[in-house]
Amino acid sequence: MADINHEIKINAAPQAVYQALTNASELAKWHTAGTSGKDDTFTTHPTDGPSFEWKILKPDTHTIEWQCVAGPGHSVGTIARFKLSPRDGGRTFVEFSHTGWPDAEGNFRKCNTLWAILLHHLQQYLATKQARPTFN
Repeated sequence: MADINHEIKINAAPQAVYQALTNASELAKWHTAGTSGKDDTFTTHPTDGPSFEWKILKPDTHTIEWQCVAGPGHSVGTIARFKLSPRDGGRTFVEFSHTGWPDAEGNFRKCNTLWAILLHHLQQYLATKQARPTFN
């Protein structure tokens, strides 16, 4: 098994980060413009790529998990985990992992790069409140 790991500091309170990770209308502002969802499930619909459906799990108050329930390749069944830790000055430290990959080949490498870009867009959106989704 292979895991993707990233970390980033975001100039926003954990509650704002939490909302940006769990609300479909917020996701559409930094992740994919074509995001739809209800309850604890959302789907991203980029114009130039495959759609993904995620179930949002909240194992504790500082952790959000997205379980991929539909998508291409080996993505189904993988878990994207965001651990949020408050920092001084109202900032949030985000430890990110995407686990459950069968190996570090193919789409794993592509997703590793895309997650770094997505986390940067999340950081920029929360700092500026200007929508700039990674994917249209």
